[in-house]
Amino acid sequence: MNHTRWFYILFCISILSAQTYKPNWESLDSRPTPQWYKDAKFGIFIHWGLYSVPAWGPKGSYAEWYLNGINHGDTLRLAYHKEKFGEEFPYREFASLFKTEKYNPDDWADLFKQSGAKYVVLTSKHHDGFCLWPNPQSNGYNSVESAAKRDLLGDLTNSVRSAGIKMGFYYSLYEWDNPLYPADVKKYVDNYMLPQFKDVVQRYEPSIIFSDGEWDRSSDQWRSEEFLSWLYNESNAPKDVVVNDRWGSDTRFTHGGYYSTEYDPNSGSLNEQFIERGWEECRGIGMSFGYNQNEGPEDYMTSKALIRLLVDIVSRGGNLLLNIGPKSDGTIPKIMSDRLLDIGSWLSNNGEAIYGTTVNRITRSDNSEVKFTLSKDRRTLFAFVNNLPQKQLVLPGVEAIGDEPIQLLGEEQGLSWENMDEGLRIDLSEISKFDSPVYTFKIPVMPYLEKPKITISENPTFRSNTKVNLDANNPGVLLRYSFDNQPLSSKKGKKYKKPFFIRKNTVLRVQAYMKGYQPSAVVSIPVVFLTDQNGLIRKYYEGAWDTLNDMVMTNPNREKIVYDFTFDSKEKDNFGYIFSGYINIKKNGVYQFQTTSDDGSRLLINHKILVDNDGLHSRKTFSKSIELKKGRHPFEVQFFERGGQEYLHVQWSGPGFELMPIPANNFYLKHD
Repeated sequence: MNHTRWFYILFCISILSAQTYKPNWESLDSRPTPQWYKDAKFGIFIHWGLYSVPAWGPKGSYAEWYLNGINHGDTLRLAYHKEKFGEEFPYREFASLFKTEKYNPDDWADLFKQSGAKYVVLTSKHHDGFCLWPNPQSNGYNSVESAAKRDLLGDLTNSVRSAGIKMGFYYSLYEWDNPLYPADVKKYVDNYMLPQFKDVVQRYEPSIIFSDGEWDRSSDQWRSEEFLSWLYNESNAPKDVVVNDRWGSDTRFTHGGYYSTEYDPNSGSLNEQFIERGWEECRGIGMSFGYNQNEGPEDYMTSKALIRLLVDIVSRGGNLLLNIGPKSDGTIPKIMSDRLLDIGSWLSNNGEAIYGTTVNRITRSDNSEVKFTLSKDRRTLFAFVNNLPQKQLVLPGVEAIGDEPIQLLGEEQGLSWENMDEGLRIDLSEISKFDSPVYTFKIPVMPYLEKPKITISENPTFRSNTKVNLDANNPGVLLRYSFDNQPLSSKKGKKYKKPFFIRKNTVLRVQAYMKGYQPSAVVSIPVVFLTDQNGLIRKYYEGAWDTLNDMVMTNPNREKIVYDFTFDSKEKDNFGYIFSGYINIKKNGVYQFQTTSDDGSRLLINHKILVDNDGLHSRKTFSKSIELKKGRHPFEVQFFERGGQEYLHVQWSGPGFELMPIPANNFYLKHD
């Protein structure tokens, strides 16, 4: 048998941003998300348009989808429309009723400033096609040439910027009621959508663009790469303009700018990819974006719940884009403005723990009731608790430094503290209790070092060798490295002096050390040399299923040998995979397996389901542990995708190693 060997490695590559961006995802994705956005943390979303006239939808639905409901036989919306406006009243006639007579953009901007928001996003055009600015492609279907007789977007842009807040807009790529769409998609994009999109950019020079309606076509059909290249290189937009990831059915959580979630804040649960790119949860105060008069006070989140949501999202490296839905007359419902003012009041005392902070990497706490953020210089840890204990607060895994008291934000008196075996103990016996949705403690801590960078390249002469370079990111930092489960600390492991070669399968572990700093996180990278015995058989399926049980009853379309769980780029919607083979366990012990997927996934070992992450859902993570003996075990991962986005990530942990992707040399095609 010919045992051809080749080099296979899993590692992350950091790409420096370029000055000019080419119209392809490789170039566009190299552009980092501007730091101002990551520092901002809190923004205001505004859905306002013709749908604000009927302002109605069934509870739990989006009122701004009123036209879609009428067009597609939504019996509840049709009945409401017939009763209130008459069966023959066309949606476009709402333009004659959208008068916005009480609209005062300066008042709006003042409210947003009081709320503590750092950026504002207004719907320039929703899926109904009505524009809030005088766009020539709209053929008069805009706010200037209808009853409002105002440039609603332009007026708010001026007011918000005068208040010192970043301003941008939302824009829908597709429309429900355009004669060109979907009849002639190319003509719609070339002659209507792209010229219109560029027009609104050139007029208002947005700091942020929230693209939407992308799911109906691929980014290639929308010409999104071409648009973004123009936006970054040629447009009037500022050089630090921010965009999201909604540029085609193939782009969410994959391409574009920051990752956007919607009524799904747990998608970004300490996901390193989300944190690096930046992510944002958008949602209404109620269950609708556009104003829905069918919602009552019980349908709105309380101020306390909203503040706790903000803290939770920021603690995981995200932003909250909180939506309000003004009425058609231009007034903001009091329940919405009250919520914004309450958030602003809390931020006025606690803002330093929110704005400009980063994810806590000083400590890991098993207490889900305590959230953390870290100052940009990494010398101050902020701990958030919902309720104050009577006498003392103990924070496991936290160690304070120095002699100064710890501060409870909003309380003038400093708090005494002591580092104990069980964690940091803070004395609360002397403080005056006060009501707050969330209490914030300001704790001085020892900063940590950045993770070192590892660059690995195959030696051109010896295919069984690979060259390794390590970079500490800072002068004066000591780097040590070890292999597999060998000890690694400030005194153990090999000192890095110059590039070296690796000649066998191993896991390279690297850590940085420096006096006055906590060590960096350990960076682990599997280095794998494969033979023709390694691999998994990947079977590809086509179809629209609700569960994996439905998919496995069908026949695969094709199969191939693979070495990880990646997808072919040509697969877009309604497909599935089964990866099967054997996993090699090198020592007896308990192993944890985890899948993160959108939609469903399952992981089987020894022909039994271990991790069940099945069903139609956005990105979710499930894990489970199992005791395994040394040797090869039957192994299978099942996955399916039905519309929207697709994602699959499989990891494991076990004796002597933390959660990581499964190295490819652990997969075998046969049992022996």
